[in-house]
Amino acid sequence: MSTAKRDLHSVFSRRALLVSGGATVMMGAIVSRLAYLQAENAATSFARERRFGAGVYDEGARDNRFDQRIIAPPRGVLYDRFGEALAVTSPDYRVTLVPEQVGRKNLEKVIAQVGEILAMQPETVARKTREALAAKQSDVVIIRQGLRWDEFSAINVRLPELPGVRAESSLVRRYPQDIAFAHPIGYVQKPNQREIDTVLAAGDQRRAVYLRNPDVRVGKSGLEASLENDIHGEAGWRMVEVNAAGRVVNELGGETRDPKPGRGVVLTIDAEVQRAAMERMAGLSGACVVMDVLTGDLIAMASSPGFNPNEFVNGISTARFKELNEDPYKPLFHKAVTGAYSPGSTFKICTGIAALDAGVPTSYRVNCPGYFPFGGRNFHCWQRKGHGSVDMHAAMKGSCDCYFYQVALRAGQQSLADHARMLGLGVKYDIGVPSVSPGVVPDKAWWESKRRDPMPAGIVLNTAIGQGDLLASPLQLAVMMARVANGGLEVKPRLVREGPGVGPLEKPRQLPINQEALKAVLFGCFGVASEPGGTSYRSTGNLGLWYDPATNAVTESPTQPPGLLQVQMGGKTGTAQVRAITAAERARGVKSNNKLEWRMRDHALYVCYGPVHKPRYACAIVIEHGGSDEVRFPGTAGYIGGGSAAAAPIAADVMRLVMLKDPSSRAVASVRSLEARNDPTPQKPDRSPA
Repeated sequence: MSTAKRDLHSVFSRRALLVSGGATVMMGAIVSRLAYLQAENAATSFARERRFGAGVYDEGARDNRFDQRIIAPPRGVLYDRFGEALAVTSPDYRVTLVPEQVGRKNLEKVIAQVGEILAMQPETVARKTREALAAKQSDVVIIRQGLRWDEFSAINVRLPELPGVRAESSLVRRYPQDIAFAHPIGYVQKPNQREIDTVLAAGDQRRAVYLRNPDVRVGKSGLEASLENDIHGEAGWRMVEVNAAGRVVNELGGETRDPKPGRGVVLTIDAEVQRAAMERMAGLSGACVVMDVLTGDLIAMASSPGFNPNEFVNGISTARFKELNEDPYKPLFHKAVTGAYSPGSTFKICTGIAALDAGVPTSYRVNCPGYFPFGGRNFHCWQRKGHGSVDMHAAMKGSCDCYFYQVALRAGQQSLADHARMLGLGVKYDIGVPSVSPGVVPDKAWWESKRRDPMPAGIVLNTAIGQGDLLASPLQLAVMMARVANGGLEVKPRLVREGPGVGPLEKPRQLPINQEALKAVLFGCFGVASEPGGTSYRSTGNLGLWYDPATNAVTESPTQPPGLLQVQMGGKTGTAQVRAITAAERARGVKSNNKLEWRMRDHALYVCYGPVHKPRYACAIVIEHGGSDEVRFPGTAGYIGGGSAAAAPIAADVMRLVMLKDPSSRAVASVRSLEARNDPTPQKPDRSPA
């Protein structure tokens, strides 16, 4: 072998040795690393299985492949006392789309086409486009819910030209009564981002996922909010097979759990009376509360004007919400419980009882010249020419301010406050709805907690006629009238008759009130409503109702049937000023309410009870800025406005229906019987008490 070949062979051998050695080292390192990783994995798996159990990796792979999709449950049905449905879950038609099936470039065009078919507002189309662009590509985006059948059909016909768009049916909350029960029942809405963020901050990821479900609604006001945990129900689920992007590729029909409906609730309200109260207050801003004086059942709790809660379920437009929020009649404001008003002369019921309790005899007489001088100024009576000489009965009947100024001085501010609280004012009642006003009952302790200067002696005169710092809600005024009418029993209002957390009705305790004082004030209320010359007699003196003394059965007739007696009411009118009247204005003549703009007019109030022969119902009415000067007071040259003109006629109509129908004497519905009525499976007979 030549030298050149030998040298070449030597070089090749050395290079081959180096390459093979390097490769061997590298393979050794790789094998060592693999062995290390394998050992580490085995150790980790052993530790994980000891902690979590065998098959954890199988479950992980399954979790990546399958997904649990939530099925929102039907909410519990809310019924009136006789079983009429007030809030239900019913089928709903909607149109949805999946962004990835439409394509990002086509989203705006396709949503615009849907908007054109359904005549959607441009701002709504723009908002839905933004929502679709911000959503995950595999998410289902709801474009419109609550479709009418013709709209649902129109979308179905056009589906071939709308890629990614679906027309579907689902379940949604519905309120068959529309505005009549909007305030006590409230409404549901989709959870907002703030609520979801709160849940996330608490570490409840599962709950946050649930709240993001497009079919989930939660209570936002009224009983829907306060009973949320009980009437929401339990969610169901279905298992689906998904790909890496989270897109559903297969339905697993056998792996599902049906949702469990929420619990039903029976209210104390009579739907017919509630509707009548709302209809009677149509076009007015006010509230009406009717209460059973023996049980505390709220037969009606109406606030006018109302709003349609169905508008909120699937999302109310910004423009519509602004319209409701800026309406001067405040349709979103629950006036029956949240409104706090000066009770005006309706408070003379408390003043009269406090005065008689303090020893003022019913025969005590006061001369009313139209004003009462005190502390260097004159406190005026509503009747400018005065009422002349009046005792308790005449003062209640004619609502003489001067009489109540003077007897209040004998009773004292603290006694007025104590009797007011005893009769139900200044108390925040938990009836299951939010924002219940506690009102204000001023006394020395209250004054000192609010102001630094001493309480003036003249405050008692303002309180005596229901003015000044004194505030009460229509609910509280109904409680006051009920406790007087039932002889001083401490009944408490209730809105839910059967439902979560509702126990047996407790027997009300007897309040420490002078019974003779109660009788005298009730007799004065009878004079107001049922005697000629009473401030509401023209509206309430003849109800056209008659009762059988043997059975108490009530019938209606324009004339008295043989053997029957007249059904009568007792009541008290009230007018509450919303503006101060200066001495200069009094000198030149106080402007009548009819000449003032609406928001400057007095509030009109009326409280009443009936029937007089056997009291069972109390009613309180407040009509905001309902002051009027058009009704002449019989037998005088003056005019009566406020309560007698605006509120008393409404109370008469509502109470007439209540006393004729007598809802408390009728058997009420039970949740069990109502749900059995809609269940095809055999049920045991309902033996629950009426």
